[in-house]
Amino acid sequence: MNKSSIGAGIAFLALAARFGAASVQAETTVPLRGHLSQTAAMAHLVGRAPAAQSIALALSLPLRNESQLSDQLRRLYDPKDPQYGRFLTQQQFIDRYAPTTADYNAVVQYARAQGFTVTGTFENRTLVTVQASNAAVEKSMGLQMRAFRAPDGSSFRAPSAEPRVPASIATQLSGVVGLDESAHWAAQSYLVPKATAQALQPYQVGHGPGGTLTPDDIRKAYNLTGLTLKNSTKKLDGSGQVLGLFQLDGYNPRDIAQYASAYKLPNVPLQNVLIGGANGQAGVNSGEVTLDIELMMALAPGASKIMVYEAPNTAAGVIAAYNRIASDNIAKQVSTSWGISEPFCSPVIRNAENTAFRQMAAQGQTIFAASGDSGAYDNGQSLSVNDPASQPYMTGVGGTQLFLNANGTYLKETTWNHGSANNGAGGGGVSAVWAKPDYQAGVGASNIARNVPDVALNSDPYTGYSVYYNGGWCIFGGTSCAAPLWAAFTALVNQQRAANGAPPVGFINPLIYKIGKDSRYTQDFYDIRDGSTNLYFPTYAGYDNATGWGSFKGGSLIDHLAAAAPVAPSPIISLVSAPTHTVMRAAAMITWKTNIASDSIVSVGLTPSSLRSSFSLAAPVTTHLMGIGGLMRGITYYYTVTSRGSGASITSSVMSFRTT
Repeated sequence: MNKSSIGAGIAFLALAARFGAASVQAETTVPLRGHLSQTAAMAHLVGRAPAAQSIALALSLPLRNESQLSDQLRRLYDPKDPQYGRFLTQQQFIDRYAPTTADYNAVVQYARAQGFTVTGTFENRTLVTVQASNAAVEKSMGLQMRAFRAPDGSSFRAPSAEPRVPASIATQLSGVVGLDESAHWAAQSYLVPKATAQALQPYQVGHGPGGTLTPDDIRKAYNLTGLTLKNSTKKLDGSGQVLGLFQLDGYNPRDIAQYASAYKLPNVPLQNVLIGGANGQAGVNSGEVTLDIELMMALAPGASKIMVYEAPNTAAGVIAAYNRIASDNIAKQVSTSWGISEPFCSPVIRNAENTAFRQMAAQGQTIFAASGDSGAYDNGQSLSVNDPASQPYMTGVGGTQLFLNANGTYLKETTWNHGSANNGAGGGGVSAVWAKPDYQAGVGASNIARNVPDVALNSDPYTGYSVYYNGGWCIFGGTSCAAPLWAAFTALVNQQRAANGAPPVGFINPLIYKIGKDSRYTQDFYDIRDGSTNLYFPTYAGYDNATGWGSFKGGSLIDHLAAAAPVAPSPIISLVSAPTHTVMRAAAMITWKTNIASDSIVSVGLTPSSLRSSFSLAAPVTTHLMGIGGLMRGITYYYTVTSRGSGASITSSVMSFRTT
């Protein structure tokens, strides 16, 4: 796991004293809200959890400058805005929106002062993972850890009340993820047994074992056969692109190699990123991981690599994995096929996920989520949707059943629906927790809440996919087949965009909805409009809560999504002069310049923050002066200069000097 640099010195020692055990006990505490779930309220209380039993937690920190981030996300995806497509680097996101180093140090020191073992820190400073005993958690957070038994017989722990923390650290913490262990993420896939597969034979129209869909079948059905880069003979196969997978289990590499060999695909390099104690070994849900990898390879066989992020199936593990994908910022097209019914996902978990997804959007990463396999009744009983597909910065993928002509070309699609939530149906509906995002204006069953899904693809096991798993060929269905295929499709889009000199497509929803409301919509999408339902919501022309905007029309949608957009020049900050290692005065002057003549200063950040500062423009207008006072000897000072160019994006540069 990535390690964030934890500073030392006078400020750090002061924090240690501040969060010593005695001072924490004496200090006023305040509750952190959002940690109690419906599951614990409905479960049978067994008793007090054993004091010595260990629990994995993730301490989440809030982002800074939330309103500015919201504004920047809007501008990054507005084609009329000068900042359109000027995605942030990992360091730029950290400089502008991550918690400060001082706040992060404070949370780390607080955790250690409570007797917690810090197991991981992250470069984006939004998460600290820890291991603690129930006794230590109870003492530090003013609650009891209780043991429960769920109606299905499973056991879990949950807190008796909201955690309480010292008022002085409460502003640096947005939540303690993992206190309630009732949350469990399920793979959204259907493995068809061999006996059932025989009965499904009349429905299968592919050329794989048992009539399953092969890579060639998928490409032919969705108009992806023989595509090349514009004005080139080079194949459109995802070359140069890195794909990412969120996983809660491992896989057998021999299965992947056999799939590639059977279908004459390149052996796309796989990079396993193990998080939070995950071991990479194939477990009971390894079929999910296997199908995700193989279906990504089916549409993007030329990809540079597929990064498989694996974490334990715990709340802390889930948040750590999403955070790592965002913090790494390597995979520009990501898929997750693991979900939890929205009512069973506590606010603290949802908010921590949302932090990672907003960072991905700011950095130009595209992420797709399976919308669930229980139709409109994701919790199995009432109208509900699946998290994370319902997240506003996620592209939720619904399910269809695909029908082909005799020659393997597309005939039609209908909503995947086998009569009940238990038998399988494409997920979709209305979020109970997220407001309607701007990009959904004018569409959807709800005028006030997030509508799900955004897009769809074949998910029905009756027209299922060929997957080599556990040493043999299988039929897989489920929306977890549709999500990685959409991510692989996006790799083709980004390959073409790169050739056009354009940045990655990034968070795809604003553009998808713009296309959906455009006259070109039916050229780019297969619109499912036959009145079929996902057990509740019907399909009709345009967007609907059963199949979203529908499935992709291969080459046509790629052309639309890959069209190069003009990108304004980026400001470049250059240091002209600054003190280095010999400052022994009470003040210093720093000079920098930018490459945009009409550049203006947005902010100058100083660490330690107790410094006094002022800055002004000097001739020429591209040169800027900053005077600082109150310097102390033997301290490293960091300063962040943030500039906005005329008609261009905001950019930052972090610099430092040390006094002697």
